[in-house]
Amino acid sequence: MEPTSLTDATEPDELAQVLLEVAPVGMMLLRPVFAAEGGDIIDVVFEYLNPIAQRKVLLPARPTESLRTLYPDDEGLFAFYQKAYLSGGRAEYEGTREVADLVFTYRLVAQRQGPRLVVSFETTTNHPIEAVAEQLHASLTREQAARQLAERQQQEVTRLFEQAPVAISVLKGPRHVVELMNEANATLLGSTREKLLGQPIMEALPELQGQGFDLVLHRVMQGETIVFREVSVELSRANIGKPDSGYYHVTYQPWRAENGAIVGAIAVAIEVTDQVLARQQLELLNQELEARVQDRTRQAHLARAEAERERGRLAQLIAEAPAAICVLAGPKFVYEFVNPRYQALFDNRTLVGRSILDAVPEYADQPVWHGLRGVYKTGRTHLADSKAVPVARPDGVVEERYFTYIEQARHNEHGEIDGVYVFGFEVTDKVLAHEQVRRLNDKLTAANQELCAANKQLMRTNIDLDNFIYTASHDLKAPITNIEGLLNLLKKSLPAEVRTDGLVATVLSRMHGSVERFTRTIGHLTDVTKLQIEFAHPPETLSLAAVLEDVRQDLLPQLTEAGAELEVDVDDCQPRVFSEKNLRSILYNLLSNALKYRHPARPPRIRMACAPEGDELVLQVQDNGLGVGDWQQARLFQLFQRLHTHVEGSGLGLYMVKKIVENAGGTITVESQVDVGTTFILRFPA
Repeated sequence: MEPTSLTDATEPDELAQVLLEVAPVGMMLLRPVFAAEGGDIIDVVFEYLNPIAQRKVLLPARPTESLRTLYPDDEGLFAFYQKAYLSGGRAEYEGTREVADLVFTYRLVAQRQGPRLVVSFETTTNHPIEAVAEQLHASLTREQAARQLAERQQQEVTRLFEQAPVAISVLKGPRHVVELMNEANATLLGSTREKLLGQPIMEALPELQGQGFDLVLHRVMQGETIVFREVSVELSRANIGKPDSGYYHVTYQPWRAENGAIVGAIAVAIEVTDQVLARQQLELLNQELEARVQDRTRQAHLARAEAERERGRLAQLIAEAPAAICVLAGPKFVYEFVNPRYQALFDNRTLVGRSILDAVPEYADQPVWHGLRGVYKTGRTHLADSKAVPVARPDGVVEERYFTYIEQARHNEHGEIDGVYVFGFEVTDKVLAHEQVRRLNDKLTAANQELCAANKQLMRTNIDLDNFIYTASHDLKAPITNIEGLLNLLKKSLPAEVRTDGLVATVLSRMHGSVERFTRTIGHLTDVTKLQIEFAHPPETLSLAAVLEDVRQDLLPQLTEAGAELEVDVDDCQPRVFSEKNLRSILYNLLSNALKYRHPARPPRIRMACAPEGDELVLQVQDNGLGVGDWQQARLFQLFQRLHTHVEGSGLGLYMVKKIVENAGGTITVESQVDVGTTFILRFPA
């Protein structure tokens, strides 16, 4: 059982008042006044004066004035009360005071009890005896009347003690013998006053043992006032038809003799079992109700928070929507809401709160206006796709812009149409782009028709050219053959001395060389006419390694003669865009060129590699031959171009390689450096 301090009380309880009433000396209850919480004491107020104190200081039982108001000049008295309260122990003070022309000496004994000071005092007079006698004679009648009043008050206190609704008992000595007890206390304890008076309380009521009351009484005998609120106590009360277990307010305070010595304890108790049980039940109900309220409040809060989040998300969605959105209210279509994208269409105007024709007069008698009226009248949603809408620029010029928009009816809680929602997407750029594409398509169609005609003309020209080259090469073969035969005949018919003549031999040799070059040129022209036919071979599944090996076998004598080293890395490449003959032609020309134009100071080293890159195959042919300069690389793939004349050649091979690769959808480039070597890079679809 844990006691509480008297600081829990805020008003003088009934027991304290009863005990003060019967006290044989003047007694007061005082309470300090603080400047602020935790601050200094600035005044002292009177909570209660017992009858003797009232008579001695001529004040009512509960004065309305504070100490400093009553005695503004008595700093010593205030300092005493202040010191007594702050020290928390027993303090004494003597002073003088003039009352009714008499100077009284008074002795104060103060002790702090919780938030109060309990003060007892005695007074004597130091005035000359004659004056005292006169004053006493003058006040004899008053003193007698006061004594009679005190006797009546004492009788009233005794009657009040007996009839008090609280249980009061006075326990004397260290054994706590019941000296005084009212009937209410005996009933509360489940016994009678006759059985308890004169008996040690712990022996008369053994059920109190073990509940801590003996320790509490010991502390009270040491001078401590202890207050219990709703303490649980076990008693034997079956004989009076009450439960043994109950709850009580109990106050224990020391009983002091006239000399201040503690001679016992005064106990005041009130049973509050019904109130506690009712309150506990009420608290349980309140807790359950509070839990329900909190749960519902939490649910409502969560619902509100979710609704707020939804509204926030909706507002953000509308604000960030790629569409121009507005809400029009009533038959005059007053702007009630516009999102930023809609407002941007009319950034120089105020829209909200104005009717649509007042804010945007250019809409009058336009399809957008008629659409709104139709939706408001019928409730049917109106959709317009890529329609022209007039919109005035900030400078007042009305321009035609294009929108895809939806006009939809808004209904109130009665199902009546009270407004229109508008969702619009500007498609001006798309419409203008479509118009531009249409015009370009028209131009492209005309250009295609012209190109087709030009292609047909070019095809006819190419056919004519091929026919001309074929005819010319065919027709020139016979004359040149005749010339060659005549030269041979002339050579044979000339005498030996003429053939050996220096001039004749030189002329004949030059004529034979010219005929041979002319014959080769005719052959080259014939090869060019056959090149287009070679392109027409269908593509097939190929093994690049197998085709390259076949080419290597054809060139094996030249490779051996030159002491060439050939490195091959083409296992990951399987081109499907060439005919075998065309692919063989490419590899043969590139490899034979590497041998032809090798560097005389070192044996040829040729590397052929192929690897996939994305959706392409990249074939590289690298050598360490003569190389060519930058200006020569630009002419390398031209027809009949020969950049090195120390070996035989027609200048047709690389031209044919480039044509074959490009006609297959590929590209060929060259990287070369004089006296270092050349690398051909071919890219074609995988």
